[in-house]
Amino acid sequence: MSKIFPCLGLAALLWQTPGAAGVWTADTPMATARGQHAGVLLDDGSVAVFNGVNSGGFVTGGERYARGVWEPIAASGFTGNVTEAVTLGTGQVLVRHDGSAQAVLFDPVANAWLPGGTQTAVRSLPSMTLLPDGKVLVAGGTGGGVHLASAELYDPQTRTWAATGSMARARNAHAAVLLGDGRVLVASGYSGSGEVPGAEIYNPATGTWSIAALPLVLRHYASLNLLPDGRALLAGGYAGAGVVTTHAEIYSPADNTWTATGAMKFQRSGAMGSPLAHATVLPSGQVLMVGGSDAARVAHPEAEIYDHTTGAWTPDGSMGVGRENGSAHLLPDGDVLLTGGFAETPSTTFYASVERYTPDVPAGSAPVVDAVPLLQRAGMALTLTGAGFTGASGTSTPQLHLQRVENGAIRLWSPASHTDAVFTSPPLGTLPAGLYMARVVVDGIPSAAQLVRFTTPAGTPAATPGNAQATVNWPPHPGTGGNPSAGYAVTASPGGAGCIAVAPATSCTVIGLTNGTPYTFTVRAQHPNGEGPVSAVSAPVTPTAVGPGPGAVPVPGLSPAAVALTALAAAALAGLGRRGAGRRRG
Repeated sequence: MSKIFPCLGLAALLWQTPGAAGVWTADTPMATARGQHAGVLLDDGSVAVFNGVNSGGFVTGGERYARGVWEPIAASGFTGNVTEAVTLGTGQVLVRHDGSAQAVLFDPVANAWLPGGTQTAVRSLPSMTLLPDGKVLVAGGTGGGVHLASAELYDPQTRTWAATGSMARARNAHAAVLLGDGRVLVASGYSGSGEVPGAEIYNPATGTWSIAALPLVLRHYASLNLLPDGRALLAGGYAGAGVVTTHAEIYSPADNTWTATGAMKFQRSGAMGSPLAHATVLPSGQVLMVGGSDAARVAHPEAEIYDHTTGAWTPDGSMGVGRENGSAHLLPDGDVLLTGGFAETPSTTFYASVERYTPDVPAGSAPVVDAVPLLQRAGMALTLTGAGFTGASGTSTPQLHLQRVENGAIRLWSPASHTDAVFTSPPLGTLPAGLYMARVVVDGIPSAAQLVRFTTPAGTPAATPGNAQATVNWPPHPGTGGNPSAGYAVTASPGGAGCIAVAPATSCTVIGLTNGTPYTFTVRAQHPNGEGPVSAVSAPVTPTAVGPGPGAVPVPGLSPAAVALTALAAAALAGLGRRGAGRRRG
């Protein structure tokens, strides 16, 4: 029998299907075989993979997957043995390689590459973590033959890199995860002479590191995943002296302790995932581990699932082929897409093949959630519409299920109000920057997700009336979550007339108004990945026959939707674009 748990500290699974296994199916292969590549989920739900290596050497291009079809992505001009990437608040993707200090940005809207700034150091196999404020922490790695303890931050608003506090120990190939309290845990790794005996925690508020408790088993190429209850699971990896371990352990941030949990069935180093995560947190709260290789470099096709409520791993089917160091991506429909990778035994083989894992969920009719705007108002209630929100009985209570894509963090809310077709949450409070999957769960059955980000609206505007016009001013958008405004769209009420301003301008003049009629105004920030939430309403003003002349960039008679679709998008985004050692193959 299924059960859901309406709480934020999720000590139990969100739904349970005892003894049920997921289903593995082949999907459309990529055009190019690759391993050690980067892959990300984009704001539109598609998956992009970048670079990597294969039997021909470095792979120079990327591909983008949506609904069973792969399309090419232009080459970035940079290559490396291992590629890492993270999706920023703008929806653009920050991509870095181990062979260059130069980072690049992929713009999925324009299908183009932009400069991403120069790192303070060349780094091979550092960690790369999206922080709660939208900046990116890159820590450790090797450069110039030296293992690094240094770390740096990427700022999406300025597209620049700056040094931050250094770790106590140099390391690469370590595991890292953003904890629920906004700090970053890094565990073990490799020092050049052996596994690093220690873990550390980075505090973004101070830019400093503190020593965490020592992991029970030292390792690199391991997985580290955030569990629904706020603890972190460290599993597998290379443990030195030719040993690939099945050992798994749990870190408790509240107690600063590591505790052994159930061992995996298979030795796994370099399991399928991101280059330094290597496992996937499912919407149920379980962790999917698949692929990776043992000490003899035999790659496993078998999958297993970790249940943090029991501390046990259970088999969950197999991929069609054993592989390691490919990518794995949780999709909005709840499936996991696994791409590429390679096997070393019996001979080195790189794969273009792609597989899907469909987890088992409780039987019954799933709720359906309608499409929503990507950019939602931060801190406020989230309203979703759709069907089936009260279940087959018509009396069930739905839950809002939010899962952060970058670290798999899951939060669950009971409704402030709901009907079978409308769900309104309580105010969500402050959430870490990132892309979120929003689902409705009814009777333990999840809907497919809609993708959302949370941002602040433009500041409250003020208007000065003129002759059949009004000049509107507002505070600049703060760039919440690393998503600066490229421009603004103003709308008058009544009538829907409007004007636009390209950032950094924070004023424009609405013309075509009727003298003697009171008007109010709202502003929406225009971001690289969409239109932000509407601002508060201005105080009313009344145009009169005496006033200043017309201002710049007037757009008379536009509705709010038309304003958002003006040439601002192209012009502003073009302006924004102008601002501003792994396992060696071959």
